[in-house]
Amino acid sequence: MTESSRRPKLETILFLLAVLLAFGLRLLRLGELPLSDEEARWAMQAFDFTKGLHPEFGPNPAYVLLTSLFFYVFQASNFTARLIPALAGALLVFVPLFFRDRLGNKATLVLSFALALEPGLLALSRQAGSAIIALSAVLFAWGFWRTGNLRMAGIMAGMALLAGPQLWPGVIGLALVFFLSRMLFPASQESSDVEPQPLFDRKKLVSVGAFALGTYLAIGSLFLLATPGGLSAGLAALPTYLAGWLPTTGGVSWAQLPTALLVYEVVGLILAVIALARGISERDQLTISLGLWLALSLVLAMIYPSRQVGDLLWAIIPLWTLAALEISRYIVPAREGIWETWAMAGLTVAILIFALFNFLTIAISPLDMSAVARTMGGVSLTNAQVYWSVVVGAILLLVASVALVGYGWSMNVAFQGATWGLLAAAVFYTVSASLAAGGLRTRISQELWEHGPQTMQAEALINQMDDLSRWDLGVNEGLDVFVSGIDSPALRWALRNWNATYSTAPTLTGTPSFVIASNQLSAPELTSAYRGQEFTWRGYPAWDTTQPGDWLRWAFSHSVPQGEEKIILWTRSDIFIDARSSQP
Repeated sequence: MTESSRRPKLETILFLLAVLLAFGLRLLRLGELPLSDEEARWAMQAFDFTKGLHPEFGPNPAYVLLTSLFFYVFQASNFTARLIPALAGALLVFVPLFFRDRLGNKATLVLSFALALEPGLLALSRQAGSAIIALSAVLFAWGFWRTGNLRMAGIMAGMALLAGPQLWPGVIGLALVFFLSRMLFPASQESSDVEPQPLFDRKKLVSVGAFALGTYLAIGSLFLLATPGGLSAGLAALPTYLAGWLPTTGGVSWAQLPTALLVYEVVGLILAVIALARGISERDQLTISLGLWLALSLVLAMIYPSRQVGDLLWAIIPLWTLAALEISRYIVPAREGIWETWAMAGLTVAILIFALFNFLTIAISPLDMSAVARTMGGVSLTNAQVYWSVVVGAILLLVASVALVGYGWSMNVAFQGATWGLLAAAVFYTVSASLAAGGLRTRISQELWEHGPQTMQAEALINQMDDLSRWDLGVNEGLDVFVSGIDSPALRWALRNWNATYSTAPTLTGTPSFVIASNQLSAPELTSAYRGQEFTWRGYPAWDTTQPGDWLRWAFSHSVPQGEEKIILWTRSDIFIDARSSQP
């Protein structure tokens, strides 16, 4: 087999690996974490629709209606509630194939891996009702348009119109980039006799528009099963987005967005800056257009009053496209001394790991870093200064190693080996950040991509209720529940299969088997006829009061101080086994 025939086969294998990673990371333990209030708000709309309750749809009918189909065919669970965003996020790995002619084979493959492993996209792909559906639909519509598949372009455009208000910052950003790029790089005609081509072909637009309208009507009404709620919900997306520009609407602090970029996207950010500097100096149209897209997406996300960290998803695509273009420049065969190059790469990784361990000691160690560790030459050094000295020394050692190998062996071996080692370390960091962002660590972490408070002990609460129900009736979910004064979509989702009654006021009506109330409810009949157990229901990460030292620890441990909201499960005393026995 020749080299030219082996290369396409290897690229195919690597692309399939990227696809497996994309789907695997998004489906792995997808239903393990409880739904947050924001996720449950969307999931409950789909669940209520399957029960024939005709809920009022929010402005994201694509998620609600497609998820309701999974609920109907399978069952309503945390896994199926998140399945549509997970599939939409995993399919993004195919998007670079539409732009292979502009990116090149290597950059296309690198970008596919980046989209499979990138922390922000992974986090949003594992959240019910997230904006990942809008992003995926827009990119596929664009890709199918470029390749001339007008039917699929129209279908994806119709899906995008049903994907919620998160569609519009992406459309606005892309439109601005398109017109700015046309101004900076006007299309030149090879001959003055050639008639200028229209910006958009009318026949193509009509064809795409027809399929988009058909998709909007078919999916928006779920083939007439959700008329007119789904159709009107899709039309509400633009007004909802525009309402978010009102100064009275509240979003997260703007500082959280650059913090997320620096922590989760630092590898892509560094490489994108290098690619931009190179592209601007060479006046490369593709690189400059991607830079404009990145800048406009960041500006639109940060100045939006109702901003959320998830709004960065429109900036992630140009960011990692630039990074992929830069990485592809470094993935070349060793020009000389393959084993020596790998040895240099291994040395680079070893030194970086040593530096990282010492930096982690500074960031997350419980030791008092201000305490004096030792005295050297009459100068007292604190613990922090000692560890910082080791970190700086390790970096200097790496620089010296590159210089010595370059001087004594080969500059090509030194720089290529060091570059490979740095890329390996960058991949390790990105994967680590992705596992944290996607909730795939062994413990619950606090991530900036989450919208609203975390739901903490939903599984423990339901397991306790199921145990008591089996003791009393022999089946799960058999007893009645009264929820008093708690407004939590996540609690409604957890109790979706129970006979539950809800009261907005902190009062008690009747003698239900279970009463779920805040720890503020005080009713004499509870303490006399019920037994209570406290659960932590919601956790509120203290992002706004986090100090610089806390941010540094969070960047590696993904743990910050948080406030907790407690609820109490009151169980009627006669349900317990010991209350029925006459024996002491």
